[in-house]
Amino acid sequence: MTLQESLRALPPDQKLAIVTELWDDLAASAPLALPEDELAEMSRRRDELLANPKIAIDADEVWRRVDGD
Repeated sequence: MTLQESLRALPPDQKLAIVTELWDDLAASAPLALPEDELAEMSRRRDELLANPKIAIDADEVWRRVDGD
């Protein structure tokens, strides 16, 4: 049985415990380094928003787009 198969076979409470442990371990680790192109894109988007705040959308609109409504 592969690791993936073993994890899929676990009950939800054990899966959640594993995810929580992994998340906590990641949070305690050194920050991840993002590629330069991703940092540049984030800066570009921030600058665009600062220059024109009217383009911002609220959380409800974000979820409508995520859900495909």
